[in-house]
Amino acid sequence: MVRRINGACGLLNRAILHSTLACFLVWLGLFTLIHYQVIDAAFFGFSSCANTEFEYNPHTASRPAFPPPENTTYRAPDTIDTFLNYNYRNHTDCQISSLDLHSAFSPLCRTSEEFIRAFSGGGRVGFNRPFIPLDCDMRWFTTQEICEIFSRFEKVIVVGDSMMRHVVGALNVLLRRDLGYGAVTNWNFNDQETLDCFCNHQMDVKACSVQGIFSTSSVLENDPDSLACSQPINLVIEMMLRFPLDPTEVIRFQDLLSSKKPKKPYAFVFGHGLWNDLDIQASLNWLDGILDHTLEKAPYLNPSGRHKHARPPLWPRIYITPNSAGVRKPDAWLVSQGDKALMVFEESVRVEAGKRGVDTLGTWNMSIQSTKYDGVHLDLKGNLIKAMGVVNWLNLIHVRDW
Repeated sequence: MVRRINGACGLLNRAILHSTLACFLVWLGLFTLIHYQVIDAAFFGFSSCANTEFEYNPHTASRPAFPPPENTTYRAPDTIDTFLNYNYRNHTDCQISSLDLHSAFSPLCRTSEEFIRAFSGGGRVGFNRPFIPLDCDMRWFTTQEICEIFSRFEKVIVVGDSMMRHVVGALNVLLRRDLGYGAVTNWNFNDQETLDCFCNHQMDVKACSVQGIFSTSSVLENDPDSLACSQPINLVIEMMLRFPLDPTEVIRFQDLLSSKKPKKPYAFVFGHGLWNDLDIQASLNWLDGILDHTLEKAPYLNPSGRHKHARPPLWPRIYITPNSAGVRKPDAWLVSQGDKALMVFEESVRVEAGKRGVDTLGTWNMSIQSTKYDGVHLDLKGNLIKAMGVVNWLNLIHVRDW
């Protein structure tokens, strides 16, 4: 029911004990009216209180800022702690809930373009609060769903630096369903490493981070029971940092590809920037070099030479930009690698990578209100959000076009 109350002073008199001062403040435009849990706009200007009208509709005025997620089975995991049955979830030093990382709402992003824009523009309401995409939401997938998504691809190939190594580590936490040691090669740890490289320290201790998992094949070889997927999956990272590209690294990268078109598509995830002080041209040279070497080994991905009406080949590629800087960023790097440089780099990559058919997943907004243990790298929680962003992007690729 819509209540109409004539006369600002009449309402104020009932709400604030007939205060003459309240009417005077309204007349000055300095008083905010609070009524039935709804904050109406203050009365600005110099109109008479006696002639002002208000309209209150409880059905619209109390609408939440973030509508709850759709009431469907598909979205149900977004409202529960999907880490509840992960290894070490209940350990005192590893009580990470997926609900601490992402706050679900509706509507869900429908396309890859919508998701990339939402993730890149999203943020947090407070430091280390759950991540909220912009305008439309992402899924927080269960491990079973992630396994199914990865199984759609011949390989998910990650190329880049230490930030990308951490993303791969977080993906392995999800695929192994293990918060304690999912990102690292714990099968060959000594007792001290087992103590030092637990949960968040898988990434924030350098000696542990370098023992990250580089390929699914190493997990299958050394600890196959830890992989939660029943379907065949293949996740691999090739560390490539500098341009000109190292010939040995190029050979290793090309060895990941088949010279003949495989049954399922590849997906490529790139990350680069800090190694060259966010020099956009150097990063574009790096990206162009990798794309050229990809086509050398896998010419079936090349759109040139096809009939003009032929559908271009499915070649899913995404560039993940470096996250924001933290308070521990050394002062010597605040100009070349500070937040202004990072924001300019992210926007430049979005434009230039797009010309090359490469999507860009921005992470500055997502990470600005989150912990960077060394001023540069995110902790396990932040990287789990990045990793879930990659999974959402993979899920929206139309593999039937392969």
